[in-house]
Amino acid sequence: MSAADTVIPGSPAYADDAALARELADETGRLLLDLRESAPPGRDREYAGDEQAHEFLTRELARRRPDDAVLSEEGSLDPRSRRGAHRLWIVDPLDGSSGFGRGTDEWGVHVALVVDGRLAAGAVAVPGADALVDSGTVDPVPDDPVGDELAVTVSRSRPPHELRTVERAFRVRLVRRSAAGVKMLAVLRGEADVYLHSGGQYEWDNAAPMAVAMAAGLLATRIDGSPVPYGQDDPYSPDLLIARPAVHAAVLAALSAGGR
Repeated sequence: MSAADTVIPGSPAYADDAALARELADETGRLLLDLRESAPPGRDREYAGDEQAHEFLTRELARRRPDDAVLSEEGSLDPRSRRGAHRLWIVDPLDGSSGFGRGTDEWGVHVALVVDGRLAAGAVAVPGADALVDSGTVDPVPDDPVGDELAVTVSRSRPPHELRTVERAFRVRLVRRSAAGVKMLAVLRGEADVYLHSGGQYEWDNAAPMAVAMAAGLLATRIDGSPVPYGQDDPYSPDLLIARPAVHAAVLAALSAGGR
C-alpha cells in the first residue's frame, strides 16, 4: 500500500493540516466580514473580497507551508505551477462572491489539502451562518435510511437536470441554496439529505466541502459514484453527489435506473 492509499480526510496523520485549514478559513472569513461592514454592496465589494481573501490565504500558506503548491480560484491556473505536486492546497477564498457583493449570508471560505491527488484535509467557513467546520473535528453524521421525503439541496439558479429523475423516484423537497459550502453544510446539519449538482464546478468549489463531508462519514462522489479527482491540469469538476451512505446508494440506484 502506497502513502497515497492511506490518505483520507479526518486521518490523524493530517490533523495539523486540518487545524491550519480551519484557522485560515476562520481568519479569512473574519476579514471578509469586516470588509462587508465597511464597503457598500455591489460589484466593487465582490471584487475586493475576492482579491483581499486570495492575497491573505496565499500569503499565509506560503509562510506556513512554504514547500506546498497552491491552487486558488483567483490565482494562476497555469498547471505547471502545481503539476506533480505531492501536497497541493486548493482554496476558494470567497465561495459565492456574488452573494457576498449583494449582502447575503450565502458565501464562505474553502481551504483544502490534497496529497498525491487525494483529499487529506479541509475546512469550510460560512461566517454569515456562524459556521466553521473542518475534517479534523467534524462530528460524524448518523447513517439514517431514506425517509418518506427526500430533501435535496440544489442551486437557486441552476438546478441539475438529474433532479427530474430523482423526483420520479422519491417525494422530493427542495432546499435551495447558493454556494457549494453552504449546500454541503445543509447536508451536514440535517437540513437536507442530498447535495446534487451537475453543470460544472471547479476543484476549488468542492474540494474543502468534500473533505469535510467525507470526514463526517458522508459519501462524496461524482453522480455516477466514481471519485472526484483533484490536482488535475484542468481543474473543471463536472458534477457531485454528497449524502449519507444509505441515501447515496438509493439516489445512485435511482439515477442509474432512470438513465440520469
